[in-house]
Amino acid sequence: MDVRADAVAAAVNDIAAVLAEHGEPLDLAHRLVRHCADLLSASAVGLLVEDARRELQLLAATPSATREVELLQLQLEQGPCLDAYRTGSVVSVATADELAARWPQFATRAAALGIVAVHTVPVHSGGRTIGALNLFRDHEGAYSSVESDVARAMASFGAVGITQLEHVAEGARVQAQLQEALDSRIVLEQAKGALAQRFRVHPDDAFQRLRAQARTERRRLRDVAQEVVDELVRPAPVEG
Repeated sequence: MDVRADAVAAAVNDIAAVLAEHGEPLDLAHRLVRHCADLLSASAVGLLVEDARRELQLLAATPSATREVELLQLQLEQGPCLDAYRTGSVVSVATADELAARWPQFATRAAALGIVAVHTVPVHSGGRTIGALNLFRDHEGAYSSVESDVARAMASFGAVGITQLEHVAEGARVQAQLQEALDSRIVLEQAKGALAQRFRVHPDDAFQRLRAQARTERRRLRDVAQEVVDELVRPAPVEG
């Protein structure tokens, strides 16, 4: 597959807009996985990063079975993400047979979700590996050298962007800010699901609604999402 230069430029500009606005790492991460899916014909994309205990956690994923696949790797302690994170090298598997040979348990569960190939790029920051960008496909085939280069560039750009936003946030420690983003992900996913169901829209559109409200009201994305979640559990008023 050919990756169009203008499409890559548009994706970079969109992600860079978060930096220009001194936005949030969570927003940048969501844009990153969405653009990677579009640019590289991935059926699912997930970004995992270290938490404060240096354990991998899912920061952002495309709306699909990605979350289940990513969490499955962590649960089984096997899979391309963990290999890329531990070795600091790209892990690429083009066929279901190769997937099964390398990670039997993971491959069985992944195949049930329609995943038969994967390309994983380690995410580096400060001279060490802090996570991995996973590109899953529902069809077999190796990534071209151009696709691999684009994936590596997007992972590097994402790492630089997230780190820059974390430093801007009142000079706080990078790891502390990243931990906050990880903690916010669960609330954001709940809010996206609630809005998607309420307005009958795609989760990506629900995310855009949340982000637009946060920007308009000059509030944190997490705080806006928390309000949506709180509405779900708030008792209905008792009619007299």
